[in-house]
Amino acid sequence: MELVCEKYQEKVDSEKAVCRRPTEYCKFRNGCLLYFLSREKSGDEKKEPEDMDGQDK
Repeated sequence: MELVCEKYQEKVDSEKAVCRRPTEYCKFRNGCLLYFLSREKSGDEKKEPEDMDGQDK
């Protein structure tokens, strides 16, 4: 199954689902499956995952 980042219109395979820019503001964050799955995979619901794009806010 493919998921789509609503902000950047990037397609991501559900097996590799991860928010690539978790520190950036995103108006879609509350309903974002990529963000939810990346937090679930990390096993920490309160900790923000690290920004994989190499950029800060």
